[in-house]
Amino acid sequence: MQDQFVIGVVISIYFTLTAICGIFFHLKQLCQYKDLYSTLPYPQIIFHLFISVFFALTCFYSEYQFVFLGVAIFLFLIKQFTMTRTNEHKAFKNLRSAAETEIFLNEIRQKVPVAQFTCECSHTETDTTKNSDGSESTTTNTVVTYTETRYVQILGMIDQTPALYVVGSSPLIYLNLKEQINWLGNSLAIINHICAVMYEQNKFRDYDCEVTFGAHVPGLTPQNYLKRGEYPSWINQGLLWASSLLQFDVLYICMLRSRIPKTQLPVIKSCSIDPTFQINQPPQQLTIDQIQLPSFDQMCPAEINSIQLPPILEENTQPLLTDIKPPYFDNFDSISVPKYDAYSGDGLVQTEQQYTVEHGAVI
Repeated sequence: MQDQFVIGVVISIYFTLTAICGIFFHLKQLCQYKDLYSTLPYPQIIFHLFISVFFALTCFYSEYQFVFLGVAIFLFLIKQFTMTRTNEHKAFKNLRSAAETEIFLNEIRQKVPVAQFTCECSHTETDTTKNSDGSESTTTNTVVTYTETRYVQILGMIDQTPALYVVGSSPLIYLNLKEQINWLGNSLAIINHICAVMYEQNKFRDYDCEVTFGAHVPGLTPQNYLKRGEYPSWINQGLLWASSLLQFDVLYICMLRSRIPKTQLPVIKSCSIDPTFQINQPPQQLTIDQIQLPSFDQMCPAEINSIQLPPILEENTQPLLTDIKPPYFDNFDSISVPKYDAYSGDGLVQTEQQYTVEHGAVI
């Protein structure tokens, strides 16, 4: 019994010290270097705390040790799954050298966004069951009975992705990419009209019908590592998983984030599905009846892009890399860009990428 108590104390000290040391070192480095990844690994910290508590309880209370051990193992398995969702795991999968990153960014500038409409029809089913004590329990499930996806051809594109801000001499940099797709001319009116038409065509299929529109840049990876030289051998994906198995992942991730600078780049594309839109021309205020709607069918994105690549309305003349910090670098989650005017071509307009038609109402 005394030996189990000592083991429990040792486990508690080990778990606590590794987490505290990692958090302290990360916060200390963050006070000195503002370009580091500033977020602590909160999911790993929470799982680390609860797993350490239940492992220690298995040693302190021998009569319930199998219960506590089972809970600890269950939490441990969940934590292994959450490790695949960490930015570090995703960035290691997208590790590129400086030359490869330059090629990748150039390809992203040339990529045409994929625009798709998705219709989903469903209904809810309620199931009531009687329990052994005579009480009733009710469960409600949503059953999807019909789905359809259609892709629309992009008729014109302007890429205004700024230069990537890179400074310092760190051999490894965390690169975060975020896409922003804007719509030109009468494209938004066309999008809302197509959503409404798809709803009217499919609303008879079931009680609930929802049509959504979305667009994304194919091949864009949000989390990346940029390799500019030889970095320490302890920075690798294998040790990341080893730290998770040996329960010092909080320390390891904090060490990574305190040693690797962070930079970020908004991938900004302005697209048109309006056949009447022309760059540097006064915008035509037309109704839907006056616009020749673009043709679209149930096709995969590869088939659409292979038919006809849209014309580049304006070339992106900005360099791929820069050491000049952009004005919105510190507020990356709420990017603000100038308004786009089709007549003067002064900038871009920021619009929502997601539109929903639900029960006949365009949202």
